[in-house]
Amino acid sequence: MRRADRRRRGTTPWAQAAASCPPVRRPTAARLLRAAVAVGVAGVALAGCSATTDPTPTLPADVAAALHAELRQDRTQYADRTASLRVVNDSGRDLVLLGGTVTAPGFDPTTPDGGTDRPLPAGAGRDVRLRLGTVDCATPPDDGDLRAVVRVALAPGEETGRTDVDEAGLGEAGLGEAGLGTAAASAAASGIEVEVPVTDPLGRLAAVHAEVCAERLVATGARLEVGGVEAAEVEGRGGGRAAGLRVTVVVTPVVGGPDVQVVHVTGTTLLTPAGGATTWSGDAVVPADGVVVLDALPARCDPHAVGEDKRGTFLPVVATVDGAEQPVVYLPMTDAGRAAVYDAIHDACGWD
Repeated sequence: MRRADRRRRGTTPWAQAAASCPPVRRPTAARLLRAAVAVGVAGVALAGCSATTDPTPTLPADVAAALHAELRQDRTQYADRTASLRVVNDSGRDLVLLGGTVTAPGFDPTTPDGGTDRPLPAGAGRDVRLRLGTVDCATPPDDGDLRAVVRVALAPGEETGRTDVDEAGLGEAGLGEAGLGTAAASAAASGIEVEVPVTDPLGRLAAVHAEVCAERLVATGARLEVGGVEAAEVEGRGGGRAAGLRVTVVVTPVVGGPDVQVVHVTGTTLLTPAGGATTWSGDAVVPADGVVVLDALPARCDPHAVGEDKRGTFLPVVATVDGAEQPVVYLPMTDAGRAAVYDAIHDACGWD
């Protein structure tokens, strides 16, 4: 076939290549304008990313000034040496509470005890659960130097301002939601740290500090621990014999340590000394072959008291170290010991 025929029939190599390509759409002015806007916004976003990956979160000064806190410790937290920081938002803006820490003389800084990330509405309070730091017995506690730092963010809907991407209506293209939108969300999630006024109205830090340091000092001279717990017939409140229980405390002196003497042991929410006494003291706490025997009666025959017990099986002991009386220390019982106490109270109270 001659070259002219091939040209007429569209069979030249150039014609075949053109036929295999999709048709080219001539750009309109509107399409060029939208592309230019998108490229410009993307350039702004990338330029911003080159300076910082996330925008810095901010909090209005009046909102920060309206935050305050209180350190609390309930009976469920006492044994574990944990506490709660109650953060109150007296501002008119809803917030999200993301965390908090407390520093105080005589303690290492607190650490988180579980997650936070909870709403903190205007006019409301929420708790941050904390694990108290290690006690430093060389430094006395001082409530006047107590500090708290909380991490908060404005709640969704409380943030101000909109990005250029949102105003340009390019969110559907993914730039606003996956680019600047993600950065803004990251900033909100990280929050901002604010130092807030804090109080310890019940003096829990001072109490924990005193107890821990007393435990350590007593332990340099003797190891005190609850031994056996068993049901027993003991002296009743009005004389005669009554169903009760017998608890033993093992006292093991530390060779070369200071002299430790048990002064008295007080009752608990579940246990009271047999015979109607208010404490075990005198001859009742003098060890015989390293063992102190405590005869006890149920402090109350109320199933509710046993069902919700938190501290009733911790024995409060006051001891001296080289003649100097120490703050009370608490001796915990083993799981088996606690079960034996509950069973003995059940039998002594005649519960079905």
